[in-house]
Parts: sequence; C-alpha cells; structure tokens
Amino acid sequence: MNNQHAEGDKYSKYSEEHLNEFRDQLRYEANRAILSWPARIAAVLLVTGSLITYSNQFGQNPFAIFTLFTYSIPITLIVLYPFLTLIFSSIEKFGVFVLDFLCILGLLGFCASLQLIFIGAESEIVQRVNFQYLQGQIAIVLTIGTAFAFHSSFWVTILRNMLFTIVTSIAIYIIDTDFFILNFLPILEGFFMGTIINWVFYDAIRARFYLKSTDADARQHLYNQLSKLVYSHQLERIKLGDELENTMPLKEGKAIINVFDVQRSSEIRHEKTQDFFMGLFQSFLQICMKGYGHNPLRSRAFRLKETGDGFISSVGYPFLPVDSRSLADSAVSTALTMFEAFNREVEKFNYSRPIKGAMGLAYNSVQGTFQSGGIRSYDLFGEALIQASKYEELRKQPVLWEIFTEKANEMGMKDFNILIIQEVVYNSLSPAYRDLFIEIDLNDESLTGKNFQMMYDNDAKYIYYHLLE
Repeated sequence: MNNQHAEGDKYSKYSEEHLNEFRDQLRYEANRAILSWPARIAAVLLVTGSLITYSNQFGQNPFAIFTLFTYSIPITLIVLYPFLTLIFSSIEKFGVFVLDFLCILGLLGFCASLQLIFIGAESEIVQRVNFQYLQGQIAIVLTIGTAFAFHSSFWVTILRNMLFTIVTSIAIYIIDTDFFILNFLPILEGFFMGTIINWVFYDAIRARFYLKSTDADARQHLYNQLSKLVYSHQLERIKLGDELENTMPLKEGKAIINVFDVQRSSEIRHEKTQDFFMGLFQSFLQICMKGYGHNPLRSRAFRLKETGDGFISSVGYPFLPVDSRSLADSAVSTALTMFEAFNREVEKFNYSRPIKGAMGLAYNSVQGTFQSGGIRSYDLFGEALIQASKYEELRKQPVLWEIFTEKANEMGMKDFNILIIQEVVYNSLSPAYRDLFIEIDLNDESLTGKNFQMMYDNDAKYIYYHLLE
C-alpha cells in the first residue's frame, strides 16, 4: 500500500513539475477521445437512446417525435468535429472544453427528453409508469456525463462535476419536483460514481504521462551519451537500423597521418596540467571537425586518438578533405592551424617555462577497423601511422636535433615548435607551402658519418622540417 501511495505521489509531483507538457497530453487525450471510438460509441448510444424513447412513447405521447432530436446537438458536434479540426486546427487546443461541452449537452438532452415525456403523459397512471421507466436511468446517465474529463487539476474536475450535477438537478426539479425528490439519491450516486471513474482515468493518464516522459528522457539521455562515442552520421544510420560496423569506412585507403606530441611533456609540473591537455585536445578536435558532413563523409581531419600528451589525426581517410586543395596542402594547413591553437592554449596555461610541440606527417596506406569484441571502437592501422610517429620522433635523434637547434638559433629562436614531413608529402605541396620547409639530405656525410638510419621508411632520401615560434 505504501509503495502504491509513493508511486501516486511520484506521478502527481512529476505532473505538477511538468504542468505545460501534462496539459498538452490531456489536450491530446481529449481530442483523441472525441475523434475516436469513445465519442463514436457515445453518439451511437445517444441515437439508440433516442430511438428507444421514441418507440416507447409512440402512439401515446403527442410529443414523441421530438424525442428523436433531444440529442441532436451533441451528435452533430461529434460527427462534424473531425471536419472542423481539419478546417480550424486551433480547435484542437480547446479539446478539453469541447468534451465538457458535449457532456453537459448530453445531460441537458436527457433533461429535454424528460420534459417531453412528462408533458405528453395523458394520465397520472402513465406518468407513474414513466417515473418507473426513467428512474433507473438517472444514475447511469449522470455517471456517464461526469465520468470523462481531462483537466490538469482533479479539483477542477470535481468542481466541474458538481456544476454538471447541480445544473441537471435544477433542470429536473423544474421539469417535475416529485420526480426530482424520488431521484435525489440516484443523482448523488451518479455524481460520486462518475467522479470515482474520472479519478481512475485521471490517475491512469498521469501514470502513462510519467512513464512516457521519463522513458523519452531516458532515451534522450542515452542518445546524448552515445553521441559522445560516435559521430552524428553513425547515430542516424543506427537509428535507421544499420549495424555500427557499417557506419564507417573499412576498406584500405590512403591518408596523411598527423602525429602531435608535446616536447618534454614529462617535465611539466603544474596543478592544472590535465586541464591544459584537455583544453588543447578540445581545440584540436574543433579544428578536425570543421566542415564535417556526410554524403559523402568529409571533415578537415579525423581525430584518431589522444595519447595522454599526444594527438593523432588523419587527413583524407576515413573522411574526405573539405576543400579541393591537394591532400598535402590540406594536411599542412591543418597542422599549422593546430600549432596556432597550441600556442593559444600554452599562453592561457601561463607556465613558467616555454612549452613547445612537435608534429610528424606521413602519407601511406591506412585501413579502418572496429575492435573484434567488447566495446566496438573505430580505429585505423597501416604504414602511415607508423611512419608519421617515426617522423615526429626524429626530433629526438641527437644528430637531427643539433641541425634543428642550429637553424633555430640562426632564426633567433631559442625554443621552437617543429613540423617534420615526409618526402612524398613535401613533393605534393603547392609552392607556397613548400617554401616553408627546409630540406635535409639523408645521404649527407654529417648524418651517414654518425650512422644515422631512417626507420620504417627505407626509401626516404630527404626529410623536411619547418620551425615555428
């Protein structure tokens, strides 16, 4: 019992907190009742009641023919309501009051039938027979007239039912005082039975509204959380019934991989180091997602993964670039934009010592894949990833670092960001971007004499680098 009471309080509180939505739900329920089987059955019942009353009064009551029309207004309104809503759609906003109007018209129609039956009685004996015939109908008619309401507050429904009962009682009293006195108890029974039935329907609607709304909230929450794991085009395809594994490219392709790393990141000592990297990677993600769209899939770059103090992205696969420039131009442009974002984040971080980054770009084959089990996250593998990582790590080679720092000193830079690119990327650049880079001949005696070897790219004859403040 306590659990049921708690559930009822929960439904009531939720309906009060979401009153506008609850009212909309009640308007919908009221209009559905008028447009569907409840109102149609009510119309059939009214027609049937009129025909039965007419057949009983035919031949003995001069006003019998008029009993066929006592419910004509509510029947007509029920029949015409679907057409009225098509012509005047705003009527649906008042469905709750239209239903109340139909109920009071039905009760007044019953009173009109009483008036016709009583004034047409030819003798006191016929009147008594009419009393007995109609006495059993009072309670059921009033119950039906008060049992259906869709007001957001049940107190309004109670007041509405009291008003309907009082109006019906006054009408019956005016028609025939003796009949009213005989049926005073059935009138009360009709009021209470109708109100009780109304409460059952009202409570059921509240419960359905709560369950429907909370289920929608839960589904929206799940959707919002899932959107953090997959792209919007994946969500749309999954909603249409597609499998997750079919939402991203899996065939082998070509791409330029960008591997970013913070130089000497392990030496950073700050209470907000994690916040710095979170802000940095969020900025990189925004750059990658610029121009994101599908049909076909495209964006400035594809964020592959974050590696603590590093960020890996790809240009050309699985998303096509957003502009018509060469893949190499797009990749270098994106890399330079990332360095700009990196410098802004470093400036906001306000660290006591310079913080610089390094990037490596390499072009080669890649392929998409979903993990074989567990959480099916999307990943890339292929030569391009390995090579881009090795190009970024070239800065750690002492012989190359000496070249980089010497050039930086010539440019007046003590600390610097560095972008190192593969030969094939450089050769694919437009002249404006090529001019940014400095060439290193891997066959130069300064390198070969120190036993320098290019890992994972044995065909490379040159590497190219660009130094930035």
